[in-house]
Amino acid sequence: MKKDELLDYIHNIFLVKQCVDESVGRANGLTPLDVHMLTFLKIHSDEPTAAGIEHKHRIKKNTISVHVESLVQQGYLLREYKAADRRKVILSLTDKGENIVRQCFDECEATSRKLREGLTEEDVAAIYRCFGVINDNALKILERSRRCCDN
Repeated sequence: MKKDELLDYIHNIFLVKQCVDESVGRANGLTPLDVHMLTFLKIHSDEPTAAGIEHKHRIKKNTISVHVESLVQQGYLLREYKAADRRKVILSLTDKGENIVRQCFDECEATSRKLREGLTEEDVAAIYRCFGVINDNALKILERSRRCCDN
């Protein structure tokens, strides 16, 4: 029986992204998860909370809390308590945090160019179309999975 290689391909791309986070983190004394959390907060400014990170990445609350505290102490993040509900904490990047995100985005762009080497513009357009569909399907699977796990 031949296995479907799609998940292996996606996993390898994920590992490449993890290498970028490791590289940027190592250069700045941060963990890959620290870098990932900072970039998440930049990209998903509609969910700038620890709960947003937890929801999107299924990382345990206590792990997120430890990393958020460390990033606040090191000057990469600020915490702002909502006046209406002091339990809700909004996280925002400092200039130092923005610098890390910029480094990560720059390295991701360079890595993305390397991943596209040998492809035509038409190939790249087709890949983006296909991965758009795959992403939509993945989100549906994850939503069903969350509903099953939450019950």
